[in-house]
Amino acid sequence: MKASVIAAVFAVIFLAELGDKTQLVLLTMGARLPWRQVLAGAASAFFLLDLAAVAAGAAFYRLLPLRVLQLAAGTAMLLFGLLTLLRKEKEEEKAGEGRARGPFAAAFLMIMLMELGDKTQLSMMALAARYGSPFSVFLGGTLALWSASALAVLLGGQLQKVLPADKLRPVAGVVFVVFGLAMLMGIA
Repeated sequence: MKASVIAAVFAVIFLAELGDKTQLVLLTMGARLPWRQVLAGAASAFFLLDLAAVAAGAAFYRLLPLRVLQLAAGTAMLLFGLLTLLRKEKEEEKAGEGRARGPFAAAFLMIMLMELGDKTQLSMMALAARYGSPFSVFLGGTLALWSASALAVLLGGQLQKVLPADKLRPVAGVVFVVFGLAMLMGIA
């Protein structure tokens, strides 16, 4: 384990992830859903994705073309956005009461789909090859993504205190739809 590699990878990945579409999605999810479950789902997804990026390297991308991954992520975001816009408030409350795993699963799946083939995952593959220290790259990159995610989810939780839920739902739905369409068109 090399502290200099961990620090370098952390800095690169953290800065690359700030302002990314994933962070905006986590911000809106953190504003609408229980933040601990959203953060746990995102952290779990990043852990698995980072492990795959470092361990599998370029072989993963020979199996699944990047465009297929973008289409899957875009479709998921578009559907999530439309469901958010169409769901009534009482249905949302019942769904939240009946499914404690809902926010965890939603965040986990959203991150898994959005981050496959993303610049941070590709960067981690390249950094693992460059430094020849996969564990250090994994640790630095994962800590960076967890930190950026925590920042976004907690900021979203604070946003929830300022804006009422009935105003947040349409904003969140529109954000998901816009990013979903952008991904489907290949511009995000």
